[in-house]
Amino acid sequence: MDENLEDRVVDLEIQITHQASTIDDLSEMVSRQWDMIDRLTRQVGVLKEALGELEDGLNNPAANQKPPHY
Repeated sequence: MDENLEDRVVDLEIQITHQASTIDDLSEMVSRQWDMIDRLTRQVGVLKEALGELEDGLNNPAANQKPPHY
């Protein structure tokens, strides 16, 4: 019975080692994804501002006219 118990303990240690490795991998992946989400959020903000400026230009017909010296 002692040998069987020792085998079970070894198996549990192996499982814990694999699980710890998987948790570390998943944690790293989540960290990278959050970095990407932050970057994409900033880019969307910049694009929204640019789109707003373009829309303002379309809504203001004077901005679309050529200056008188042309």
